[in-house]
Amino acid sequence: MSFEADHLRNQRLAGILVPVFSLRGRQDLGIGDVAALREFIDFCADAGFSFVQLLPINETGPDNSPYNAISSVALEPTTLDCTPQGLVDLTEEDFAEVLSEFDIDALRAGAVDYASVRRLKEDLLSRAYARFFDEHFEKGSSRDREFQQFCEDESGWLNDYCLFRMAMKEHAGNPNWQEWGESLQTLEGATAHVTERYRQAPEETDRAITFFAYVQWIAFRQWRSVANYGQSKRVWLMGDIPFGISASSADVFADREIFDVDWYGGAPPEKLFKDDEFVQKWGQNWGIPLYRWDVMDDRGYRWWRQRVQKCVEVCRLFRVDHALGFYRIYSFPWNPVRNEEFLPLTEDEAAERCGGRRPGFRPRADDSPENEQANRADGERYLRVIQEAAGTAEVIAEDLGVVPDYVRPSLAELGIAGTKVPQWEFSEGHVTPGVHYPALSFATYATHDHAPMKAQWEAARQAFAEAEPESHEWWENRNFLHVLCAFAGIPVHEDAFPVYDDAVHEALLRQLCLSNSRRVGIMVSDLLGFEERINVPGIMDGSNWSYRLPMSSGDLATSPEWEKIRNLSRRILEDSGRTPVQASS
Repeated sequence: MSFEADHLRNQRLAGILVPVFSLRGRQDLGIGDVAALREFIDFCADAGFSFVQLLPINETGPDNSPYNAISSVALEPTTLDCTPQGLVDLTEEDFAEVLSEFDIDALRAGAVDYASVRRLKEDLLSRAYARFFDEHFEKGSSRDREFQQFCEDESGWLNDYCLFRMAMKEHAGNPNWQEWGESLQTLEGATAHVTERYRQAPEETDRAITFFAYVQWIAFRQWRSVANYGQSKRVWLMGDIPFGISASSADVFADREIFDVDWYGGAPPEKLFKDDEFVQKWGQNWGIPLYRWDVMDDRGYRWWRQRVQKCVEVCRLFRVDHALGFYRIYSFPWNPVRNEEFLPLTEDEAAERCGGRRPGFRPRADDSPENEQANRADGERYLRVIQEAAGTAEVIAEDLGVVPDYVRPSLAELGIAGTKVPQWEFSEGHVTPGVHYPALSFATYATHDHAPMKAQWEAARQAFAEAEPESHEWWENRNFLHVLCAFAGIPVHEDAFPVYDDAVHEALLRQLCLSNSRRVGIMVSDLLGFEERINVPGIMDGSNWSYRLPMSSGDLATSPEWEKIRNLSRRILEDSGRTPVQASS
């Protein structure tokens, strides 16, 4: 079962992919937050969408990547509403005093300035916490009882997380525990360190470490609240659980036995990444440690069950990013910080530096029927654990990339929807019409790693026009445009491809929604006809994960300027039978 009972009457539902940080609230503090998300839910409800597809909302590290979280459970503090309306322990006076130290207009105007936003929100959370600690902590108030209950209920992960965060703070926010002092590089060492601090300064230490639990208490309160608000509007939240977790995370720090830190997961070489020489030659090295599945099994997959269960407290459906990793994952015998060192080497030279180990699929390649069968059995065993932990929440698999033939039949047998990207779906040499997609699928044109469709379309038109006829580039771009035109029913005469105008925009959206897939996700930039990117894989200049929409969520929901988009969305969703009104009729 998926979604709530009234939605089950209509399995054809549509949602919008938008990162929280990209949203603008009418009074945000330089980054999208749960208050802006609440406003965006109003837009979705009016436009006929049934869910908001989010990137992972777990706490991130210095690179700000949602896919490189420092905790599999803890939520990202910058997503919080840190106004006095969002933080009941924060006074208006403290709020004004903190904001006076920042150029808030500049923060709100451009892309996300993570350094300033983090400092601002940490100051506000610290002010709120100081008041809570002085007026409520261990004083028997209702707020104290609620907080203490949260700490007790979440102790399975929260205690280790707070230790990790305290050690991080003592190391200038560096989550790489391998670079900490030797005595702090283990959970036992960190525990002994904090115990000694308690002995020397009990109240100061208590105040310092409890702050991190307080922030998570507030985070889960706010996220549960916005999820409930969405459900009241018949708009559900869709989560995202990456296959891996950062090596520099509280999870790896606290429970090293379930991780294999000698191998790092990623993806095989990919020629499409023309701007990344390493990816073309070696593949993507994500730096995620592999799992010791035998230890996971001995423990009843407790870590995975907890990870999923905490996600579905907020989200009624979720995407498993890189679900292929459960079957087998391309792996590197070196940490990605050494990628530059390995870039010019041959495979033999690389193996020599890694004790004979070479990049490849683990635990085994799909190079024989026996190995394929074993990999399929592994993947199905692990994904059944995910399904069990999800309960009534819906699981969707991101199964893109180098996909073994057995994966999609395996997912179908499990009852898990795979992903359909129209420009990559072919049958007998022709683009697959959307009406031929299996109902058990999730259709979308793009993910956070891709340029929006308008940007892809116009880049292909220009490259096609400028390329030498019959050259590889000429054929590549011509075929890309022909595939999209064929899928969307856009007429083309003698390779005269139209500009990406309103008609092309509507045709692409309409055909995606008319597909047979029960679930359709539209990236917000595709819905609005924008060209800016959320993420460019391999780029490390700080520009990724910082894109923000030019309008506030409130304006998108109510302003006459965006009425055309609201009407277009509603019309397409009604015509394709995907609106929640139809779901409850």
